[in-house]
Amino acid sequence: MKNLILFCLVVSGVSCGLLSESNGTAADDINALTLVDLGKETRKPLLTLIGLAMRNLHPCEVWSPWTPCEANTRGYYGTRTRTRQCVDKRSSENNTYKNETDIGLCEGNCPVGANITSHGYCLKLHIDKLNHENANAFCRKEGGYLINLDSAEKYEDVKNMLSGFSSSFIHIDGRRATSSSPWVYKYGSQQPFITWASGEPDNQSSDLCVVYYPSEHGCHDISCTLTRPFICEFI
Repeated sequence: MKNLILFCLVVSGVSCGLLSESNGTAADDINALTLVDLGKETRKPLLTLIGLAMRNLHPCEVWSPWTPCEANTRGYYGTRTRTRQCVDKRSSENNTYKNETDIGLCEGNCPVGANITSHGYCLKLHIDKLNHENANAFCRKEGGYLINLDSAEKYEDVKNMLSGFSSSFIHIDGRRATSSSPWVYKYGSQQPFITWASGEPDNQSSDLCVVYYPSEHGCHDISCTLTRPFICEFI
């Protein structure tokens, strides 16, 4: 904003008090298009001129985040894309934009047998049954960890991944010392997005581990010694 005021003084020699007429727009939100529109609304050609000058200096918006890599296996390469909007200087309309797409090369970050979910998580379902401790050790040996459902997005991806897989509980991260002590998670957030099934946790004295039950789309507390399938996550 200071640079903008300096621009007014140097180029026009006119006070920039006009900028105070911002219609309540926060300074951090002011961009070239804002000034062009504001200049037209308030009939202040100087604001329009400044907006057009800013647009010519920075005709494109910031790039969007990269999409997930199309390759989902380590050692393999794929592509990813990002987009931005730029002012179309060929158009006579000041507010006409065109979309630009950038394509980049990337390496997959998932091991063989794992998949990248719609929200970008790398997950692998193991149908061989292990108890909670051994399942966690197996994930660590593969370079991952027993999944912690610590976000709504991850919960949704697990729900979708296990659609139709309703015959068993699934070991996930989450353990406690006693039935009255807090849940502790080895990896990820200590405030996970746990959706408990109806009546759960039932806090039986031996139910010290968390499992996901696909048929109910919710979690149960269960004995850590029971052998179940499990999900590993890789980062």
